[in-house]
Amino acid sequence: MNELKTAIKKIIAVMMCILITVSLFSGCSSKSTKIDFIYPFSGDIKSFDPQIASTADEFLVIENCFEGLVRINDDGSVQAGVAKTWDISDDGKTYTFHLRQGAKWNVQSKDAENITAAQKLMGTAFNPDITANDFVFALRRACEKNTDAPLFSSISNIVNASDIHSGKKSSSKLGATALDDYTLEIKLKSADSGFLNVLSTAIAMPCNEEYFNATKGRYGLGLDYSIFNGQFYITNVLESSYVLKKNSQYVGDFPSHVTDLTLKIADGTEDTVKNLKSGYYDSAYITGQEYEQLKNEKITAVNYTDATLAMILNKNNTIFTNDKLRQAVCLSISDIDTSKTDYLSRATCFTPPSCIIGTKSANEVMGATVYKQNINKAQKIWKEGLNELGASKADFTVIATQEYEDVVKELVQGIQAGVGSVSTYGNDNEHKISFSLKINILAEDEYQTALSNGEYDIALYKFKATNQNSLNFLSTIINGNYMGTVPSAISALKKAQSTSADMLAQSTQKCEKAILNDYSIKPVLYESSYYAEAQGVKNIQFHPGSGRVSFVNATREE
Repeated sequence: MNELKTAIKKIIAVMMCILITVSLFSGCSSKSTKIDFIYPFSGDIKSFDPQIASTADEFLVIENCFEGLVRINDDGSVQAGVAKTWDISDDGKTYTFHLRQGAKWNVQSKDAENITAAQKLMGTAFNPDITANDFVFALRRACEKNTDAPLFSSISNIVNASDIHSGKKSSSKLGATALDDYTLEIKLKSADSGFLNVLSTAIAMPCNEEYFNATKGRYGLGLDYSIFNGQFYITNVLESSYVLKKNSQYVGDFPSHVTDLTLKIADGTEDTVKNLKSGYYDSAYITGQEYEQLKNEKITAVNYTDATLAMILNKNNTIFTNDKLRQAVCLSISDIDTSKTDYLSRATCFTPPSCIIGTKSANEVMGATVYKQNINKAQKIWKEGLNELGASKADFTVIATQEYEDVVKELVQGIQAGVGSVSTYGNDNEHKISFSLKINILAEDEYQTALSNGEYDIALYKFKATNQNSLNFLSTIINGNYMGTVPSAISALKKAQSTSADMLAQSTQKCEKAILNDYSIKPVLYESSYYAEAQGVKNIQFHPGSGRVSFVNATREE
């Protein structure tokens, strides 16, 4: 009898252990382990190739379907990814990563519906571990000029990266070496405290050379030419959604709690505010104005500031061909009251706060670069410019969209009071100037058409960062359509892109000032956006400003 009791106790103990183990791995309830999340996004995905990713939607997919050497937590701390551990040399220039063994590419689906590209191209025998060579090859690809990696500047501090990108050296000379299958060494030109953060982003995700070559130039172009190594893999791309499933082959410290994930493509007609309130959307990106409608609801929101509102001056206007006259108008633009909203604040730099240098916000590192309103100086320079140009009239039409009507009306008050108040110029005030200032509020499609056709004199425009790379943001401005060719800015950008990490703040500041000193763009406001979770949704990990959203630990209370 005692033996029977003992046996029963052992059975109960084992069952309790099983139950405890199951409860630990199942989260709050069984309902939270299989979730069909609805997260609206535009579906702007041209490729699943991490090295050429550039849009927020591409970053969203890569964040969930790939894992790099390291991961970044919500609090900014660095956590293990494919690399279990790493060492940094005393001078901060050499990183040695020790990769976990057994981490594999997701290529062995037994479900015929989910047969992967690797199986089709190379046969089921292709089942490689993720090795140091996958990271070496990925970084070499990212540095090669013909790859045209949008985020190249973020890895330009790796030894010989810039020379490879310019064609001076072969990619084999890159300071990234596989010491053995599971040991990776990366050498930097200069110490960089933010380098581990860079290695968590898309450009540093692994790429299998054998598989890449097998795709014959089609790598990442659809599921037939893509493989993944993260917590999820894509099983289907539908007209209205991307279907993701948990990667059962994932080996790492952060296995997914979610087994099913659907990313819904929004068609632009949905009411985001209404859908978050009702719980139809589990999470969504929302604007500051949408947040104002939701902040009293049971909605959790994480804010970030990734956009700069600026007044842009059209150089095709005769007045704006003169540098002094552009400067005078920019110096006249009003500083406006931002206390009325939570999502608007006064711009101190052109680069928005979401962009970083190292691990800190770029505008915190650079300090204020935007010149303040100065009516007296504006009037003096205005007269000098009119005298140089010999102009007799200045007719301005300022355009903006309906959502910024109140903002633009306040901004132009200074122009009217400053340069608009000067009616004569010359030594004896012999020349009279005719001045006209109009505001034209347009619907979004009309506004975009006017911009494209150059049918404006001044426009309030939103410059939005697509990632956290400061130089990438400034490069977009310099190479865009709203400045024209500005040699000083182009030169400053090239120098900044090739500078060492310890000089990056200074060189980025010089680049930004070169843009501002052209006086064709006057930054005025920062605009915050938000990531929102519906009531009951928890543990979605947002990386503000980068477009990266991780659903690995997400749960939803039913």
